[in-house]
Amino acid sequence: MLSKIHTLILGIIDEKPLNPYEIIKLLDYIHVREWFPVAASSVYATIKTLNQKGYITGESKKEGKMPEKTIYSITEAGKKELLTTLKEYLGVTDIDPVKFDIAGLMICHVEKQEALKILHARLKKLNRFLRGISGQINYLQANSLVPSLGLTVVRHNIFLIKAEIMTTEELISEVQKNNNWNHFFARDIKM
Repeated sequence: MLSKIHTLILGIIDEKPLNPYEIIKLLDYIHVREWFPVAASSVYATIKTLNQKGYITGESKKEGKMPEKTIYSITEAGKKELLTTLKEYLGVTDIDPVKFDIAGLMICHVEKQEALKILHARLKKLNRFLRGISGQINYLQANSLVPSLGLTVVRHNIFLIKAEIMTTEELISEVQKNNNWNHFFARDIKM
């Protein structure tokens, strides 16, 4: 499974072959640093690693008087690894909002019906988890087994799970009605 930054950058490259500078500009455009701190140096290091693993390949290009730049494209091995990771990220319920946000952005790389199947299974797990933790908090509260401060922390987990449920439900709705399934937006942006 890929790391979060590897998944994000590989998904972007799958949509549109780009050079590292263009990727940094795209990440700035979508304000990724607001929810996932990605330094420019991390982009370059990630590109190098993805290239070494054979997930991307670079082609040098020169346009006019501009300096030569390397444009990276995804390989079949990269597509396979990206798909595997996205399915894993969409299906896990360990409340890692960054993983889920990246998977949500890149969900278009998963076949639509399979994405819906994974999201419905995720929703089912989250609802089971919510029922379990709600029952636990009711039991703890009724039997005065945990001080109120401890219950506040447990309730915090309930709020997080409810947020994950609402986001998953909204993502299911968006996937069901989305007719432009082959990309999230990188192809539409002029770099």
